Amino acid sequence: MIKISNLKFLLVLIALTLVFAPNVEAKKVKLKFKKENFTNIKDFRKVKKLARKGSRYIKYETPGDYIKAVDFFEKAYELAPNNVALNYYLGTAYLQSASKKKSLKHLEMVFQTEPTIATDIHFKLGRAYHLNYEFEKGRNHYLKYRATLDNKALLYWTPIIQKFVQETEYGEKYVKEPQRVFIDNLGSTANSAFPEYSPVITVDGKTLFFTSKRPDAKKRKTKIYKPLQQYYENIYRITRNKGEWSAPEKLPKPVNSKENNAVVGIDQSGQELIVFNGKDKNGDLLQTKMKSKTKWTKPKSNLFGRINSKYRETSASVHFDGKTMYFTNDNPKDSRGGSDVFESRRISSNKSWGKPKNLGSLVNSAYNEEAVFISPDGQTLYFSSNGHSSMGGYDIFKCEVQRDGTWGIPQNLGHPINTPDDDMFFSLTANMRFGYYASLGQDDTNGDWDIYKITFLGPEKPLIQSSEDMLIASLANPITEVVIEKTVEIKTIRLTIVKGIISDSFTERPVAATIEVVDNEKDEVIQTSNTNSETGEYMITLPSGRNYGIMIKATDYLHHSENFNIPEATNYQEISKNIMLNKLEAGSKVVLNNIFFEFGKSILHPSSYPELERVVAMMLAYKTLVIEISGHTDNVGSASGNITVSNSRAKAVVDYLINRGVPYARLQHKGYGFAEPIAPNDTEEGRQQNRRVEFKILKK
Repeated sequence: MIKISNLKFLLVLIALTLVFAPNVEAKKVKLKFKKENFTNIKDFRKVKKLARKGSRYIKYETPGDYIKAVDFFEKAYELAPNNVALNYYLGTAYLQSASKKKSLKHLEMVFQTEPTIATDIHFKLGRAYHLNYEFEKGRNHYLKYRATLDNKALLYWTPIIQKFVQETEYGEKYVKEPQRVFIDNLGSTANSAFPEYSPVITVDGKTLFFTSKRPDAKKRKTKIYKPLQQYYENIYRITRNKGEWSAPEKLPKPVNSKENNAVVGIDQSGQELIVFNGKDKNGDLLQTKMKSKTKWTKPKSNLFGRINSKYRETSASVHFDGKTMYFTNDNPKDSRGGSDVFESRRISSNKSWGKPKNLGSLVNSAYNEEAVFISPDGQTLYFSSNGHSSMGGYDIFKCEVQRDGTWGIPQNLGHPINTPDDDMFFSLTANMRFGYYASLGQDDTNGDWDIYKITFLGPEKPLIQSSEDMLIASLANPITEVVIEKTVEIKTIRLTIVKGIISDSFTERPVAATIEVVDNEKDEVIQTSNTNSETGEYMITLPSGRNYGIMIKATDYLHHSENFNIPEATNYQEISKNIMLNKLEAGSKVVLNNIFFEFGKSILHPSSYPELERVVAMMLAYKTLVIEISGHTDNVGSASGNITVSNSRAKAVVDYLINRGVPYARLQHKGYGFAEPIAPNDTEEGRQQNRRVEFKILKK
């Protein structure tokens, strides 16, 4: 495993992919040029000088040096395209760069002209064919290289060759069985002539954050990060409105500093980013929160107390409930190979993260797992690996949660998503129709990492022919056997996104509030999030199959509740819900949306208890409050009957509060029947809104 202590995020990822392609033979090839092959002496001297400088950089075998070597060798190649040794060196340098495919042209020329120029030519040509989808040729050259090795070299190279041969076999399989997807380069929307990678998308698909090594457009001169010979990393954002992406916007200080800054994760609310800091303890995870559209908090590591270690943590993704985090770590003491995927569960007593747990040898291979992402519904874990059934470099894999809560066998996302080169940093929208990732292996890259959008098309619809055509066809070619089509699994997304703005009911200004999502049946808080303190925006995800109570709390405001009872069979949906909070003052009232009674009775259902406990907490916190609990009905039935029912239900709520310690003198109750409707009674939806219990402040 490669260990480089001071290089930054992308360097580590690139370096890991080079571990299986050591440049063991390049030093034995001598670069010689003859004067008679040049039309003038100046070109001869220039080529020699360029080749000498390129050779100087290639021997160090680090990504930044290979970038420089490619630059010098390319310029020399323009003046001496037929020099075999120069083509060998240029092909070798390309193999260790972001433009690996370009190596094939030069290495083919070497092999066709002087096949014995270097003992590793078969290996390098195998790599070049492999990366260009010529899998059989690549495999043949790998095996020919193995046949040239002595016993000592075989001991080292055999597992490496076997790994690459296996990758070519997987590559052939995936290309023959392509996935039904569209792959689209985001173009100038996000990509430039420089590296762009690590896209993270908000669950509603409206905002995309990514990392770029482009020069700063607002500065006359941008600093170069010398180890990579590239510009420093910075975090950018684009937003989508009416189907169009905005121009890239560089996040302000303190998110982007003078050092390298890379985004690696985002929470379900879209308000918090997880960023990577390669400066501290070999590489740590930090958190920054959005204060407004233009302001962010300073990235801090205090959230990741037991997760950050003296080893490198390069990616993280938080489950929608906020209680489980998945991250990658290269701790050699607890690793199945290189970097592995771990999980940590939040300790409820102090909200800190518990001891990390390796996900085990089913998820983690003997190689490297990176760029982890948990799906918005919490059912699928995605990550990149250069192990498992990779077709080359890092491929994107997924594991699905099993009935016993464990993770299933990793499945390769297949071609054309994955390529023989690196494919990483997958993230997904909540409707699971669109994914975003970064690739080095797609044909339309700008020569380095680019960001792509994946559109998942789902299973192919069968072609339906007219009955007349089918009859004619059967007469001409009668059917003699039954063909059973392969079953296509259709995965239904059962998830609801609720988003909107929380504001003051009088001033309509945004309110900084806390949102608790409660499982009413279990009386359990399953999510906690906050609105943006300056915009009031919020976003939560609710998997189908539960009765949810949504509690919104803010200082000096009456708490507000919403009820979302989402049946198991509910498909993906987005709900916009703007909420206005009432000040904690006389006359203010709020509907208690999560108060439920047994059918036709005044007996409180246990799913009402979470809502009632919040009323108790408010009454005990504000000891001078005097309130009225009022019951209301729809207009079905007699007026007197509805008065009786609504009054008894209001009294049941008051009795509960008294039993929980709220003084009787501070409580009143009254049944209004259908005298005060808040919606028309001519629809079931309206009648349901009118059947309610309200909380009104009589005295503060």
